Amino acid sequence: MIPSFIHLKSTDSTNTFLIEKASNNNVADTVVYADEQSHGKGLGSNTWESAPLKNLTFSIALNTSFIEVSNQFQLSQSVAVSLHKFLSNYLNIDKLSIKWPNDILYDHKKMSGVLISNLLKNNRMDLSVVGVGINVNQMKFQDWPTHPVSMKMITGTDFDLEELLHSAVYSIYESLELLKSDGYNSISDYYLKHLYRYHQWGNYLVDGDVKRLFMKGLDGFGRLVLCDDVSCEYVFDVKQIKFV
Repeated sequence: MIPSFIHLKSTDSTNTFLIEKASNNNVADTVVYADEQSHGKGLGSNTWESAPLKNLTFSIALNTSFIEVSNQFQLSQSVAVSLHKFLSNYLNIDKLSIKWPNDILYDHKKMSGVLISNLLKNNRMDLSVVGVGINVNQMKFQDWPTHPVSMKMITGTDFDLEELLHSAVYSIYESLELLKSDGYNSISDYYLKHLYRYHQWGNYLVDGDVKRLFMKGLDGFGRLVLCDDVSCEYVFDVKQIKFV
């Protein structure tokens, strides 16, 4: 599949731009990328910090009609795996990890984030707008709790943004095609292999309290399954828990 690319000098959010465009047009296989986002979106009410002309901020509209609504987390896994593989071409793969549900960390520091908006049709998946932010050439960030890191901060190298954009998009399509051809098991195996804190103890903020819990894995809906030191099991959705 060869996508079409729309380049914007500035926009509030590439995800918002593409979702609004989808209301009147067939935007499947369209990539929107921007030099600057004034209101880049993160999960929930979070924003995405990105200096103009320093990082990759793009959204891609994908035909996901082959995915059942109950399996929509498979898309999240597929995108996370694709970005992890893409970044491993440039960085030490042993220091790259996938933080549930779909962030990419380098040495425990946030490098990439994903926001997915699914448009449904007759109770099925139809179109998914996948927003991606990757820290590339920016050298200073605000002191987020996640302590962001960029590719240049690690390597000292300036990267060509347009070249990286095409490589990242290609990697997303490659994983999507694998998912489409019944390759979910290999995607899931890769995801768990590189999942941050998988089968490890860690601190989590739950209902205002910090709890030390063991990550067992995921349930069938992609929710995080954790247990405490007396083997009580907990299942959390994205907005119910924070990594500490």
